[in-house]
Amino acid sequence: MSLRFNPDILAVPRMRNMVSKEEVQAQYGVEKVYRMSYNESPLGPSPKAIAAMQETAVSLGDYSDFSDDRLRQALAETFGRGLSADHFVCSTSGFEALEFVGRAFLQPGDEVIVSHPTFGVYNRLARMSGAKLIDVVLQPETFAFDVDGILAAVTENTRLVIVCNPNNPTGNLLTAAQMERLVNGLPDHVLLVADEVYFHFVDSPDFPDSLQYVLDGRNVVIIHTFSKGYGLAGLRLGYAIAPPEIADYLGRLQRGFHLNGVAIAGGLAALADQEHLQKNVALVQAQKRWLYGQYDRLDLRYWPSETNFMLVELPGAAELVCQKLLSYGVMVRPAGIATMPNVLRVTVSTPDGNETFINGLEEILRQW
Repeated sequence: MSLRFNPDILAVPRMRNMVSKEEVQAQYGVEKVYRMSYNESPLGPSPKAIAAMQETAVSLGDYSDFSDDRLRQALAETFGRGLSADHFVCSTSGFEALEFVGRAFLQPGDEVIVSHPTFGVYNRLARMSGAKLIDVVLQPETFAFDVDGILAAVTENTRLVIVCNPNNPTGNLLTAAQMERLVNGLPDHVLLVADEVYFHFVDSPDFPDSLQYVLDGRNVVIIHTFSKGYGLAGLRLGYAIAPPEIADYLGRLQRGFHLNGVAIAGGLAALADQEHLQKNVALVQAQKRWLYGQYDRLDLRYWPSETNFMLVELPGAAELVCQKLLSYGVMVRPAGIATMPNVLRVTVSTPDGNETFINGLEEILRQW
């Protein structure tokens, strides 16, 4: 073949879907499937958002607004604190917002610092750009961030430091004090990317005030999404928050008509229904506490989490338990931590889903 393919793109595997609910139902004959593997919202979207999207759907024959001005303005009003629409860059998911950052700031030979175990998309971001991934691993067992190690790893080739906060899959925080050290310790040629898509679920007073760094004009970009707290995972809608100069630069990567009209309508309605968001967060927090109690009862080790999921350690291989739980109509997944093959990552579900998971898990443990 005479076509020339970019080797950096060829080095990245295509994204593959996991097993669907319908496949589980067909294979195991279960009536109800609880997908506790994707960190989705137990309540789903706001009914007002659904209504707004249904109303907009009749106009899908027309192009949506060329700009996302209304959504950016609504975001600024929702957050307040002096943020303006110019601080926001909308995207078709938090994933795409991260891609904007990679395309805008990375070139072959650049370096990106991350801390594994963490969100695997950061690896793709670096590899697709021909950048080198520098891994400053989390502390074993506690999963604490090694801020000294991150700062020591910075070179003249470093362009991005990406922190998932709270972290996926471990659920722990980069604390406010650690964030302060990072922001003040990084040189001016490095951009700090704070991927805070789970921020709605954080209880800890140690969570950093990343917005203040943006307002102060520091080299910080925050990544958010409508997929988690707002329950709009299937809509694919996200955004970045950054100082206006950086936000304007990132926004130049957007396609024309980059957000569809249904997504804009859903996002606006979701922002307007903060009551539904708080109901979802409250349900997650209550059910997370219930799950902790069940793990204690079953004498299972777990890691308290600042997200809508948590890690729990089993006496045997997590992959095997995942397969066995499918027959109960429960989808969970291994944590994906190479040194901890017996650890599950479990998304908080509805009360029925969580009870079904615990009942199935208890039967499997009894068999062992």
